[in-house]
Amino acid sequence: MKKYLINIISSALVIYGFSACQKSELRATEYDLPTGKAFVRFVLLSPGTPSVMIKVNDKKINGNFTSGAAGIFPTNSTIAEYAAVEPNGALKLSLANTGTTNDSVVLFTGNMVTASGTYYTNILADTGSTRSLLSFTDNPGSFSDSAFTRLRLINATGKSPGLTLIRIDSSTASLVTRDTLFRNVSFGNATEFITIPTNPVNAFLRYRLVRTATGEIVGTPFTPLIGNSSNRRATTVITGGIWGTTFTPGISLQIVNQ
Repeated sequence: MKKYLINIISSALVIYGFSACQKSELRATEYDLPTGKAFVRFVLLSPGTPSVMIKVNDKKINGNFTSGAAGIFPTNSTIAEYAAVEPNGALKLSLANTGTTNDSVVLFTGNMVTASGTYYTNILADTGSTRSLLSFTDNPGSFSDSAFTRLRLINATGKSPGLTLIRIDSSTASLVTRDTLFRNVSFGNATEFITIPTNPVNAFLRYRLVRTATGEIVGTPFTPLIGNSSNRRATTVITGGIWGTTFTPGISLQIVNQ
């Protein structure tokens, strides 16, 4: 009897072990990326545009309405977070009929050129009839070494001339280091990622955007994200606003790509 009981207990332990392994494998798959999807971050910088629903192939993807003038989805800009969508999907930005799933006013439609397994930043820029969808592949390359980070600039300032981004590092008016990071980037264009030091040489580090032709300052200086100390190995600086209007041009935000 004891022998049979031992065999039953042993069999039960083996079955439990298999079950535990199976559960572990199932839990592990929850962290796998979905196959056949493109990964997109939506940045909506169209001045005067209200909060909108974001739909890809008529499927709503944002849980809450996203600002069309200063919105980002997924909403966390300080980590590399993306939405998984169908490749080459049809994008629709619309206002909702309260209490229904129908669209009341479609503000923008466009086709996204995206491939499965690839990461993108898609930006809605300018306003009114000249709204445009800018799409850029997020490929910052290999991880940078400690104390360095990868950086890119996108000019999404509608109707703007060429813009230049300068890194300023200072502690006093007499102790200033200026490095031109990106020169003469025109509207709708993005630079390649470059590697820059994370930490300041002096005590105070910021970015400054200027008009290339005249050197005039555009917007206000912007404090850069710190890279390696917060697992931010690659970031994109995005300009917004509309040139020559009350929608003040300047650096709108930074997002983490890696």
